[in-house]
This record gives sequence, C-alpha cells and structure tokens, in this order.
Amino acid sequence: MVNNPSHPKISLIATLTILVLVLLFSGILWVKEKVPSISFLYDLGLAKYDMPHEDISAQVLDIVQQKIPEPNMTVLVGGDVMLDRGVRLIGNKYGYDSLFASTTPIFQKQDIVAVNLEGPITSHLSQTLLPNGQGTQSFTFTFATTTAGTLARSHINLVSLANNHSGNFGREGLEETRRWLEGVGVGYFGDPWNSPSKETVICKNEICVAFLGYHAFHQGFENILADISRLNSEGYFVIVMPHWGEEYVPLHSLDMRTKAETMVSAGADAIVGSHPHVIMDHQWLGEVPVFYSLGNLLFDQYFSKETMVGEMVEFHLAKNSDIVKIQEIKVYEISNASRRGINILGERMFSKP
Repeated sequence: MVNNPSHPKISLIATLTILVLVLLFSGILWVKEKVPSISFLYDLGLAKYDMPHEDISAQVLDIVQQKIPEPNMTVLVGGDVMLDRGVRLIGNKYGYDSLFASTTPIFQKQDIVAVNLEGPITSHLSQTLLPNGQGTQSFTFTFATTTAGTLARSHINLVSLANNHSGNFGREGLEETRRWLEGVGVGYFGDPWNSPSKETVICKNEICVAFLGYHAFHQGFENILADISRLNSEGYFVIVMPHWGEEYVPLHSLDMRTKAETMVSAGADAIVGSHPHVIMDHQWLGEVPVFYSLGNLLFDQYFSKETMVGEMVEFHLAKNSDIVKIQEIKVYEISNASRRGINILGERMFSKP
C-alpha cells in the first residue's frame, strides 16, 4: 500500500476554497440586497465609472438630503374676537359655531391658530345684552361659557388675554376664563397686567414657537422685553401680539414704531397687533414683519366699513440648520358685514419689498 502524505493537505485546501467561495457569494448577495443598484447613478448620469467611491457616496448623500423636506409649520394669527353684545345676540339665534363656518376649514389646516380674545369667559350674566334682547351702553364684556367649546371646534387653539377687556371681571373672572379654556384644550398667553413669564410655547415638526402678549395700556413693558430676550436666547421663534394704538386710526403712531423696534431688538421674530378695530399699515423692520393692527376678526361694530373688515395672517415657517425663518406670509381679507359671522373676501401674499 502506497502512502500518500499530500492527501490531508488537499482536503484542507479544498475546504478552505469552498469556504471562501461561500463567503464571497454571500457578500455579493448582501451587497445586492443592501445596495440594490448603485448602477442607477451611472444610468442617470449622476456618477461616472471612474469616480472614486468617496465621491459616489457624497453624491448619494446629497440626493438623500435633497429628498428630505425641511421641518415646517404654519401659524395663523387673527384679530379681535368679541363674543358679547351683538355677537351674543346672533350666536344665541344661529349658534356660535356658525359664526366661524367660513374660517373653520382654513383654521383646520394650520398647525397653530391664535387670536386676541377681547373679553373673559365667565358664568356672569351679560351686562351688554339684556334677556329681552335689548342692548345696553355697558362696555363690560363677558362671554357665554359655551363659547369656549366654539373656539375649540373652530380650531382656534390659542388666545391672547393681554388686552383691556379680559380683566373686566377682575382676576377672578380671568381665572374662570382660563379654566373654561383649559377644559376644552384651548391655550392662552398674556394677561391685562403684563405679568412676567406668561408666554405659551408650542412645538411641532421640530419647530418651537413662543407667543407673548403685551397690553400697552398698562405698565410692564420691561417685563415683555425681558421675556422676549429670554425666549429668543432659548432658541424659540418669538411672536408678540401687542394690544396697542388708537382706536379707528389706520396709521401706526411713532410710539408704536418705537416699541416695535425695541421688541425687534430684544429678539421678536414677528409682531401682530390688535385693539384699533381697523386695519393698520404693515411694514418690515429688517427681517421682522410688523402688522400694527389686523382689525376685527369677529365683532359687532357695524357702524363703518373700516370696522367691519379685518385680516388674518398666515406665517409659513421652515427650519434649516436649527434656524427657523419665515418662508412666506399669506394675508386673508375678512368681513363681518353680513352680521352672521366671518366671511372670507380674498387673500394675497405679503412679501418683503
């Protein structure tokens, strides 16, 4: 019997060869599965066959990044909402929800809808409308407790309480207002006394927006400036809603302009005012849009054309490299002239000149 000492070596080599082939074949299958076809880059002309792998990887990364949209948010701000007196009369007759019928579909599309709530929601009887339907000369407002639900169903999710009527029933009335709003999930910010740290921050789609109210007919402007500066330093997009200006005057005053500039310097990103009950002029202070007054959103001031129309402002925000900026601004024109609630008249873009 001839001894063949090479036989064990042949078996070992064959085994190793088979193992390598199996691993190689498995690797090919894994590459095909994980990277189905890098050849699509060649087919589309996005890569060349002589490109280094690093360049191809960078090309793929660039394409992927282009496909990922920037985080974005829409914020709509409306003017004065008053639900007593004549509005209470038509609300009792036709239902409060019907007064927002034309705006609810627009509000529903927004991430945030904020308005100035021009009075408290309390269980007190109206002092502006008698049970027999007759009006009075009183300017002390209170809104029916059912109106909190109307705000929620109309997709208004945030209200400013920084105005000259939200305190008509004192601090007790304001606390009751907050309770009714909390009960239906509507947020609020500000108060008539410009108390510090009364902001509300809403975060969605990786964007956080801080809302601040300012009541110009009460002391405490320094509190608002401190809050703006703090919120800006914390990285929030800051929207300030001041209640200011002279009633029924369409042009802003020097005092309003000076305060707007001061708020912008403190870190405000947008300023949207109320109180004059008419639309005031708008302008840009650097990169910050200033709407001095949007006029009435829902009110019973039917004595002039100017008090029966108003505006709503829709901000389109986008985040890029941790910086939130305004992409575009749409302005809706509205009217209360029908005496049946809000009607949409039209829309336009508000661009920086």
